[in-house]
Amino acid sequence: MHDYSIDNHPKEKILFFLALIAITVTPFINNLSKTILDYAEATAGWSSIPVTVIPVFAIFGGLYWLFNKYLWRISFLRKFLLVPDFNGEWVVEGKTTLKEGKEADFIWSGEITITQSWSKIYIYIKTKQSSSKSVSASIHIDEGVGYKVLYQYENIPNADELELLKHSGSAELLFDLSCLSAKGHYYTDRHRNTVGILELRKKENEPT
Repeated sequence: MHDYSIDNHPKEKILFFLALIAITVTPFINNLSKTILDYAEATAGWSSIPVTVIPVFAIFGGLYWLFNKYLWRISFLRKFLLVPDFNGEWVVEGKTTLKEGKEADFIWSGEITITQSWSKIYIYIKTKQSSSKSVSASIHIDEGVGYKVLYQYENIPNADELELLKHSGSAELLFDLSCLSAKGHYYTDRHRNTVGILELRKKENEPT
């Protein structure tokens, strides 16, 4: 996974808030631990137990891990954070419209897996011919329309695809506000020199 940027992302405020919580609760946690151990010594007759002081940075690290992996996905928090949730499996259908400056009409399909946390994202596409992985990304909010995702990727052809070469490219996708579908386009570097369109649908919403 790699970092991504997003419009109006209150990242510094969130980090400050987590640090403030850690600084505030650490003394209470340490005092509570000492009280419990003192009680255990008095009631159970245990010998003196050394008290390990939990440092602030350990509490902050735990809070950050919890927030970064899980808490940010809570619906009402995401509205405040302005971060859409793209996690999941997607069906992708694409069409190459230009190849080496000439019109083309090549249709392809595949699957996309998007893995996302509050701070990082990874977009992986698998087709019959090749696979590609994102190396950088940014998210822009189109108010009332959706979420625009711009990302760079590297494509690696299957070993038996002798006509294809390893190449890089860029894609732009516009997800709807519900984050259940998206449309966009892509283009590749000079080694492949193609332009095409994409359409995504989230797998859990596919008809059975």
